[in-house]
Amino acid sequence: MLLFNIVYGILAVISWSAFAYKLRDLVKDPGNRELRLLCLAIATFATPFVVAAPWAYVLIDRAIGITNIATLITYTSVAICLTSFLALLVSWSSAQDRIKLWHRLLVAYAVVTVGSMITLFTLADVSDGEHHVDFDVHYAETPYITQFLLVYAVLFVVGMTGLTRMCWGYSKAVDRPWLRRGLRVVAVGAVFGLGYGIPKVASLTWDLLGTSPLHFVSVVVAPMCASVAAMLFAVGFTMPAWGVGLDQVRARVSDYRAYRKLHPLWQATTGALPEVVLLPDLYPSNPRRALRDDDLSFLIGRMVIEIRDVQLALLPYFDPAVAQSVRELSRAQGKPDDEVEVIVEAAQITHALRAKAAGTTEHHAAAVPHDAAAGDMGGERDWLIRVADAFSKGDLVDEALASAAGTPTAEAGAARA
Repeated sequence: MLLFNIVYGILAVISWSAFAYKLRDLVKDPGNRELRLLCLAIATFATPFVVAAPWAYVLIDRAIGITNIATLITYTSVAICLTSFLALLVSWSSAQDRIKLWHRLLVAYAVVTVGSMITLFTLADVSDGEHHVDFDVHYAETPYITQFLLVYAVLFVVGMTGLTRMCWGYSKAVDRPWLRRGLRVVAVGAVFGLGYGIPKVASLTWDLLGTSPLHFVSVVVAPMCASVAAMLFAVGFTMPAWGVGLDQVRARVSDYRAYRKLHPLWQATTGALPEVVLLPDLYPSNPRRALRDDDLSFLIGRMVIEIRDVQLALLPYFDPAVAQSVRELSRAQGKPDDEVEVIVEAAQITHALRAKAAGTTEHHAAAVPHDAAAGDMGGERDWLIRVADAFSKGDLVDEALASAAGTPTAEAGAARA
């Protein structure tokens, strides 16, 4: 009893939270047919986890005055839920004529099923006490209830079979990653749903012929499978919405990390040539405040451009001897080629900034800085982040500069500090 109260309570919170999440979208777009179907589907599969919880089951029966009426409410909600889910999937088809036909068939099947369930439940005698956990087994051989349960279970199996086939099929056709993932989660949930429906149908059919040996599966295992299915449905059908939001959060965090990593290099380079900064007032004085900026990606793009502009202006100060020294030291330490080029660029920037600050007039015929990104802004950003890391750490950079200049490494490190 306690187990069902806890499990159903957790799933009720998850399911109604999913409903509240999608209801916000429906309020903004009340005419959206698919949103209406989705909200109806989520609400009707969230309802049973409140109604079927043992503590609520008894209270509902007493409030309405009909014993075990909570079972009828629960199963009717599930029937509407399955029909809504299937109608939603049919709505995603591009064939409008087929949509109308299938919607009519689904609605007709649901109306007949729910009407039959209500009629059979009304004709049956289930007044000997609440059976919130073992209703299906206790009344399995009760006239009309066997048929009531069988009609419901068949609808459940038909619905889950349709969800499995349609969701998995649609997941292969859509190009939106979160929608594809959501459909596959729903398909897996429907498989768990079959773990509820198939044992129920088998047990009830067996009871028509005798006493089924599947009562334990029907009472304990099947409801747990249905609970897992409902949880996966709540996740899967809302995933396209919150998944995009999650991507946006990740992108925001990634931009902030990029800004923090690029800032020391940008500050050092633009400090030497402040005239390259197009909009200096946009940059926060404290990098930690960058997360509050509404257009952080724009700031990062400007930083990348301005760092490259300074590099081009500093080309006469780039010393081939520095690049040669870095490559020799890197080969000695067994560093990979792409990391070598990162350190070469960081060392050249460091050397050029120092030479310009010292007023050095000796210029070198240096090549254009390494461009691993081939002009792609995202690639440029990632490349310069690596350069900025090497520039900030400066260990091998200082050693290479000292080697190129014939200066002891300790003195070079002191000069950098």
